[in-house]
Amino acid sequence: MFGNLDTVPELLKNYQYQTGEKHKYLGDYYRLMIEESPTTGVIINNYNMVLNVNDVQSLSHKEFVLDMWYREQAREVFVEAMASAIVKTAPYQVRFPDLKIYRLDNRWGACSPKSQRVILNLELIKTPKECIEYIALHEMLHFRFPNHNLSFYGALGTLMSDWKEREDMLNRKYRLT
Repeated sequence: MFGNLDTVPELLKNYQYQTGEKHKYLGDYYRLMIEESPTTGVIINNYNMVLNVNDVQSLSHKEFVLDMWYREQAREVFVEAMASAIVKTAPYQVRFPDLKIYRLDNRWGACSPKSQRVILNLELIKTPKECIEYIALHEMLHFRFPNHNLSFYGALGTLMSDWKEREDMLNRKYRLT
């Protein structure tokens, strides 16, 4: 829809937070529209991302409001993906971990079986739900299979037969660096 914007990783884009910029959300590009408003927030309307801010001149304020919105959306979508992964991994007796959301430079997620924690990259909220579901399941399986060995990939293939296509999509269209 907006040309070949996927050639530049999201983390390397230098956004100015101006009307007309293209920003990703759940795998699609949205046209940013900046509007002055006493109430801050983001509204998705068709393929427009309306950013309501108190100070339309402040780059840091616009960036902050959009970042907070992405974090709210990520919490909701990621918890849903993790819940789905819990159901799929029931045979492995995996429990719902402590979920943290951070910006990571070079990975989509991380798992710490010892501390029962999964970290998901905030940038995942810009990818399709299928990719988010894949990363959630991938990280959850590390509670049972700490290493990327044959058992890990066997379980992953059993629980998500198209995992390789999802991984390829992430690496091809939504790469981090």
